Amino acid sequence: MAAVEAESAPLTLESLPTDPLLLILSFLDYRDLINCCYVSRRLSQLSSHDPLWRRHCKKYWLISEEEKTQKNQCWKSLFIDTYSDVGRYIDHFAAIKKAWDDLKKYLEPRCPRMVLSLKGNGS
Repeated sequence: MAAVEAESAPLTLESLPTDPLLLILSFLDYRDLINCCYVSRRLSQLSSHDPLWRRHCKKYWLISEEEKTQKNQCWKSLFIDTYSDVGRYIDHFAAIKKAWDDLKKYLEPRCPRMVLSLKGNGS
């Protein structure tokens, strides 16, 4: 009798285990993760899970573990802060940053003054 009652109980978001939900969320893009925050309290908590945002920070902003440690922020905050600063370039930012890092790596030992001049006042 108890098995019949368990089978007929409605399946809700609250009754689903956390790990499968996190796995599902891991396939979502950053826009969808943000939208999940508005669906329910549970999805809001789960979509704020830091490892989900780590992937997006690395993919779109090329933020390393070292940079994260220096900024002392969670991955989601890093993503949002960077998005608010350069979000309009999100589709091209990773390629531009990689090109800059490669150029800087090449120029620093050869022409350090040029690197400073390209940064604009050494910043």
